[in-house]
Amino acid sequence: MDTVAIGLSGGVDSSVAAYLLKEKGLDVVGITLKLHNDENSVEDAERAANLLNIPLYVFDFAKEFKKTVMDYFFTTYKEGKTPNPCVYCNRFAKFKFLIEKAESLGIKTVATGHYAKKGIIEGHEVVCKSKNTHKDQSYFLSFLEKDQIRKLLFPLEEADSKLYIRKIAEKLGLPTAKKKESYEVCFIKGDYRETLLKKYPNYGIGYFILERKRIKKHKGIFNYTVGQRKGLGIAYSEALYVEKIDTKTFDIILATKDKLHKKNVVVKKANEIYVPSRDFKATAKLRSMMNDEPCTVKVNRKKFVLEFEKEQFAPAPGQVACVYLNDCVILSGFIEKSF
Repeated sequence: MDTVAIGLSGGVDSSVAAYLLKEKGLDVVGITLKLHNDENSVEDAERAANLLNIPLYVFDFAKEFKKTVMDYFFTTYKEGKTPNPCVYCNRFAKFKFLIEKAESLGIKTVATGHYAKKGIIEGHEVVCKSKNTHKDQSYFLSFLEKDQIRKLLFPLEEADSKLYIRKIAEKLGLPTAKKKESYEVCFIKGDYRETLLKKYPNYGIGYFILERKRIKKHKGIFNYTVGQRKGLGIAYSEALYVEKIDTKTFDIILATKDKLHKKNVVVKKANEIYVPSRDFKATAKLRSMMNDEPCTVKVNRKKFVLEFEKEQFAPAPGQVACVYLNDCVILSGFIEKSF
């Protein structure tokens, strides 16, 4: 019987994924990673493993997580950019540690409860969109490298709704069946801005700039992101948005909405799975909560440029750009600038 290690996070998705693997006749071993102060999640994972009658190994990677993911998060904000800790974590922490520990147990295949599926493009194994398009997490897996993808299974790839997963969990009596989903940064409770301000008090104070003129002092760059409208506190004839954050002067450049729409986005390459040519048609998304849009992709050694057919609102430096070909992730990186 083949053995699969399942990443048990303490949530309903990974618990049901473990059950589905057992239903296929696989020998399932649970692995839970302690990445921060998440004792409740560890306890939920233990309860799920006991109910499913699978062994569970718990490994503490809190120090490595802080050094890798949390430091990246704080440093990116200090640079006036918008981080994506989930995308970053999946490659450099969560999947890295999961695969590493599975292999130490002699297990070559790893599964998770992510909503995604695997496909093949020109002989390359790739991460593709889930059947459940509303919950699709392929964007968050866009930094996974070829060697990581090769070892993965996604048991929820055919699940077409979260309700379907919860019904399975309820039928089994899983303790995670009604557990609420978290949409916040996992290692920060409450508003991340408050955490940043406590960690770096009085950092990044500058001025709001509108049409090259100073308007007034702002509250520090941690309080603002590119594309933000709320909380500026400036009366003007039109709605104003954050267009740019200058990390040398800490000034925040404001503009009306029409000036934040850009057709071209320059991206620093972070992951390349497959590129059909140096200039090709595809779709891409610049944040998790948007549809991928048609574009032309122009690739060189370290960067790529996305030329969208339609202008995109407020591409944020630091955020992740993800390129799809036939609904599969082939290229991704960090947004540098747009024009």
